[in-house]
Amino acid sequence: MSMNVSHDFPKIVDDFKKLVLQGDEEKAEKILGEIKAMMLELDSLPPLSIETENAASERKFAREALEYAVILSVNMCDKDSFERHITCLRPYYASFDKSQSPASDIEMTVIGLNLLYLLVENRLADFHCELELLSETQHAHPAVTFCTQLDQHLVVGSYDQVLVAAASPPISYYSFFLKSLLETVRENIGECVSTAYQTLTVKQATNMLMFSNKEETMDFITEHYPSWTVSGDTVNLIRGQQDKSDEIPSLKIISQNIGYATELERIV
Repeated sequence: MSMNVSHDFPKIVDDFKKLVLQGDEEKAEKILGEIKAMMLELDSLPPLSIETENAASERKFAREALEYAVILSVNMCDKDSFERHITCLRPYYASFDKSQSPASDIEMTVIGLNLLYLLVENRLADFHCELELLSETQHAHPAVTFCTQLDQHLVVGSYDQVLVAAASPPISYYSFFLKSLLETVRENIGECVSTAYQTLTVKQATNMLMFSNKEETMDFITEHYPSWTVSGDTVNLIRGQQDKSDEIPSLKIISQNIGYATELERIV
């Protein structure tokens, strides 16, 4: 390990954190590359994880660098980069002695972002596994309870509650993932509406989809439900219903099942 690397490491990490908070993504991304190169020279960090003289300090700054790299990924709307940095953070959260490296100011924000990401990606098994790793104190943190409540709303199909909760996230960084979640929820609402109604007024559709104005509703219909027709103030859903039913080859399935039953009878 180079002594110069160890000496410069805290300063460059602090510079990186400031750039992320200032929103200077281009410079932050460049300096992050330098930080990762320096991390490879520090034996105290994974994968070696040797207990060197400066191990606690170096791990503290490496963890904070990766946490702010997560924030940078969110700011840049880069899900792949986000997942990579979350993976790199795991040893710092799970393996190293927390008494030597207390939680940072944004640790719970990062944990909450990961939970929300798993929820949005419908990786529910991973979501609940991550919850099992948290302490009672962490479970009670608003960054986490927000995600667990969203999960409960989704499980029971309370999409209106999801939309209400998403309108007031406890952390501003959540907005990136919530945008994807809201789109999925509104698509699910659209499926339910197609089944339950033949026609709706534009105002009713706007209320059900929980948009703030008619224009948002029309854009949503155009993008996600082009088979719906809008005539004046009326949204006709019949064609959408027909399209969905056409996707299910009922007669073919019935014919196949009869064939299977006949063959089974012959075997018996």
